Amino acid sequence: MKQDDFIAYIAEHRWRILLIAMAIIILILLFTIGFWRTLLVVVAVAVCYIIGKVLDDGGKGGISAFFKALFGRKDD
Repeated sequence: MKQDDFIAYIAEHRWRILLIAMAIIILILLFTIGFWRTLLVVVAVAVCYIIGKVLDDGGKGGISAFFKALFGRKDD
């Protein structure tokens, strides 16, 4: 019965647990490699996540549509 309670607790508080784990990882990185390198790692992970999400949603056509929307001409 205790395992079911533990799983229910994790399911109920999954975002708190996930964000606390992310904060601990970021703090470890800050203390070991410094602010700027940690910032570079965070930016690289964010860019890879965005590219992966766009590829998952629309494939290669989604990437070209994303960059056309981002850098394309805006004819008003």
